[in-house]
This record gives sequence, structure tokens and C-alpha cells, in this order.
Amino acid sequence: MRTLGQDIRYALRQMRLSPIFTLTAMLTLALGIGATTAIFSIIHTVMLKSLPVADPGRLVRIGDNNDCCVQTGPHDGGWGLFPYTVYQRFAANAPEFENLAGFQAWRSQFSVRRGETGQPALPLRGEFVSGNYFATLGIQAFVGRILTPADDRRMAPPALVLSHRAWQKEYGADPKLV
Repeated sequence: MRTLGQDIRYALRQMRLSPIFTLTAMLTLALGIGATTAIFSIIHTVMLKSLPVADPGRLVRIGDNNDCCVQTGPHDGGWGLFPYTVYQRFAANAPEFENLAGFQAWRSQFSVRRGETGQPALPLRGEFVSGNYFATLGIQAFVGRILTPADDRRMAPPALVLSHRAWQKEYGADPKLV
């Protein structure tokens, strides 16, 4: 530590004597650090960050392989699709699970229009989920209510849960919409 000041002054003199080498070394370090940071950020977001649910460690997906829900589906090799009646049978006869929720395999486009306005319908992405889907994931509604098992009954009035982003972006966070 006694000679640290001398070492730094010597390094600065040497860098001044060969500016092209110094610039090349600095650019190489900057690119390396930047690339490493970008790659770690992607890995953190995709693989390391927990799901935005209450207890992600307790979630289990039932299926016949590990590929799920991203650019694949039943026609691309499948990943454990079950009809709704099988889901109901699982839910009724699987005491090992605290909750069992179902969701549609493919995201669909829905045309959504507010009844009191004459505006055209907006296409929104969505999927069908079981009534206990949000409760199973531990997700609460920002405003309004989430779906409940009563929404699964035959002849139940239609209900939907709109994402906070869609509520703000597409509908201007209109409280009358809720």
C-alpha cells in the first residue's frame, strides 16, 4: 500500500505514452463489462427472478414434459393438455394439492367493447382460466374483484379480469369500467 500512489502515477505515464493501446484496452473492458451486464440482466429476468405470485416455490405444473406455453402447443409435440372434465376430476380427487387451477393452452384474441359507448371493439389478448386461478397464484385485484369458483358454474354471468396495464393503456384507467 506504500507504493500505490507511485504505481498509479507510473501507470498513467505509461498510458499517456501509448494512447492507442490505452484506448483499445479501455474499449475492450467497457464492451466486456457491458456485455456481461446485459447477459446477466437477461438471465436474471428470465431464469432467476421469482414469479410474481405469492409462493412460487409451491407451484407445480402437471404435464408430460418440461416445455410449456411458449411458442409450442399441442400440435408441436404437446405438453400435457387436459380437457376441462379431466381438470375437474383432478380437482375433485387430488387431495395432495392444496389448490388446482386450469388455464387455456393458447392465448386468444378477444374483441372487447364498452356497452355504453359507440366506439369499436378493441382486440385484446386473453385466455380462459378456472375460477380459482388468481386465488391459487395468490394474486389480488387492484380494483374490482378476481374470478371465483362461482364463475365456473353453468349459466354464471360472464366475468373477466382485465390486466392493470390494459386498464390504464386501453381504457384510460376509467373507474366506471370496473
